[in-house]
Amino acid sequence: MSQIAVRLSDEELDRLDSAVAEGVFPSRADAVRAAIRMLEKELRERRIADSYSAAYEGTRLTGEEERALDAAAALAGDAMP
Repeated sequence: MSQIAVRLSDEELDRLDSAVAEGVFPSRADAVRAAIRMLEKELRERRIADSYSAAYEGTRLTGEEERALDAAAALAGDAMP
């Protein structure tokens, strides 16, 4: 398993620790993994919505937009446990 370093503001860390203290997540790491899963879901849903919009408008995403979405989805998928 890979490890990354993340810098958070004091407020962000307080919110993260509060969620752990309240039992929402068992640990900081689990909270971050859950956030990544949420991001992956959001990106997937956005991609589907963009595809529908493009189909209905008769236009498609540019190659650059497709590559950006693919890269973000791949990154989110690679970070999943």
